[in-house]
Amino acid sequence: MYRFFLLVLLTPLLVCACGGSTLPSIPEGEQTVTGILKPAELSAVRRGSHIIEQDGTDAYYAESSLVNLREYQDKRVTLRGQFEHNTDPDDLPVLVVDTLVDVEESVVEHVLSTLHVRLSAPVHWKLTEREGKYQFRTEGESEDPLLVLWEEEAQDLPSGGVPIVVDATRATKLTDELSHTQLVAVKRDETVLTLRFSPGKRLSADRLQHDFDTLLKSIELIDDSGDPSPSIGTGALSTPCGGVAGILCPTGYFCDIQDFDENIGRCRKL
Repeated sequence: MYRFFLLVLLTPLLVCACGGSTLPSIPEGEQTVTGILKPAELSAVRRGSHIIEQDGTDAYYAESSLVNLREYQDKRVTLRGQFEHNTDPDDLPVLVVDTLVDVEESVVEHVLSTLHVRLSAPVHWKLTEREGKYQFRTEGESEDPLLVLWEEEAQDLPSGGVPIVVDATRATKLTDELSHTQLVAVKRDETVLTLRFSPGKRLSADRLQHDFDTLLKSIELIDDSGDPSPSIGTGALSTPCGGVAGILCPTGYFCDIQDFDENIGRCRKL
């Protein structure tokens, strides 16, 4: 009887000693990784100051005591280093960077000639034009477009939206809470420029939303000659102002701040 109880007591200990979980495998040795470098959310527990994004999804965390990764945020970079497990081994591994191999812009500028619009979009957003509409799809996707832009004759902006400003021009944003589709309408002369952003149920919807917000800030409304044009009904100039250089507006104008993170705006008449 004594031996039976002793065996019962020892069995869980033997199971615990022999059944320890195996750490997930990570690439060994020096590795070279290419992707878009994004800042990661601050964490007192998790490792990694940045995220390396590949094909629109988070692939790895990154950290470095040798390379100032903040200088290369939102750029497409090639980094060299070694992978280590994160604090939680089931979380994305961490690339401990020792070398910056290459860096390039993560966005490309497009001129949508028939719409008289200039904007910057992520490099993996591929542009096509169909029947007067411009469509962006993420690289490798064949499903419905992520973003569509077109222009129609209209006297007023659609009602029910949230007032916003696009290139110092009056605009409105409407959101469908069920599909998460967003419509941004911008008033121009006798027309309205419309952008329909449809992230749907993509796994990287949050990242795509960030990219779309950045795209909106990059939009420039240009005239037939290809030059930025004054905004209709706002008294705005095309001249940017503020920023780290502290650019001032001419006499009789003020700086209408649109990017509060960078303190950048457009000059508007007082």
